[in-house]
Amino acid sequence: MRILVAEDQEMSRFILARHLRGWGHEVIETSNGTEALQFIMANPFGVDMLITDWEMPGMNGVELARRVREFSDAGQYIYVILLTSRSEFDDMLKGFAEGKVDDYIAKPFEAMELQMRVQVGSRLILSEHTLRQHSANLEAVVRRQTEAIRETQNEIISRLFSALESRDEETSDHVLRIGILSTYLGKLLGLTPDKLDIIKATSPLHDIGKIGIPDKVLRKPGPLSVEEFSIIKQHTLIGARILSGSRNQVIQSATVIAQSHHENWDGTGYPNGLKGVEIPLEARIVSVVDVYDALLSDRVYRQGLPENEVLSIIEKGIGSKFDPEIGGLFLDRYQEIRDYCREQEKDNPLPTFEFKT
Repeated sequence: MRILVAEDQEMSRFILARHLRGWGHEVIETSNGTEALQFIMANPFGVDMLITDWEMPGMNGVELARRVREFSDAGQYIYVILLTSRSEFDDMLKGFAEGKVDDYIAKPFEAMELQMRVQVGSRLILSEHTLRQHSANLEAVVRRQTEAIRETQNEIISRLFSALESRDEETSDHVLRIGILSTYLGKLLGLTPDKLDIIKATSPLHDIGKIGIPDKVLRKPGPLSVEEFSIIKQHTLIGARILSGSRNQVIQSATVIAQSHHENWDGTGYPNGLKGVEIPLEARIVSVVDVYDALLSDRVYRQGLPENEVLSIIEKGIGSKFDPEIGGLFLDRYQEIRDYCREQEKDNPLPTFEFKT
């Protein structure tokens, strides 16, 4: 075992080191607390046990023990024995409470007592190392299982994309871009990384309900009748039914987006006429980017609109169709969003973002 001795008295340090080496331990000698702490900081896995005197110039043993404990709690565990001529009960309490030491030996000490206490410390060190290794192994298992779950979710979503693409290639291109845009807008809104991951995975499923819309309506190359538009509006409910009932947080979020991304801020949307913050946040985000990308893109029934017209439509919809904060942020940071889209054209094998002027 590697034991660091911090003792300013040369003779005491010599005796300690001789005993410890005689029992088969590797010993590092330092003459004060500062030197001992510097060695430990420079060699975070180079010390198993610290035996320190209390009274030393500069940094005393209690302060050294406290600093080492803070360091070892976050990394390599170091067992600390405080060695001192202070033998009063209150002094012992102070050493344990303030220094957070593991053991306390009063001077003058007997060699046999020191040996037994070091042996006890060795057993505890071994147990601590075993426990930490077990925890590390368990964390690795959890990470692998989490990654497996995430891969399964991604595969399910990918297969749903494939099903949607088989019905409508234009819609498939659109939903891929919605994932990128929704995630970036969510980032601008200050959402947490975990929430952004969920939106990235689920926002492309907003139109999954179109799988259930008849081809004669979904692919009609012209304006829809009132009756046909009523059929199209059913895709929100169809999507929610497809995705509903899951206990998985990602699928639950996808259900919310599929059902509510056509709700309007003023309550005039569908299918439930939700108003204001009654509309889930992720649906309010998707609502803006969905309209933006849909108007900008070519469809079988019309050509994509020029960029300035699209932005004008979004501006007019703020406070009625769109959440004022989200719609306003989209317009305020539009150039940044546009540049990000351009970068995605370069870095991702996705359909390009075509900006018409």
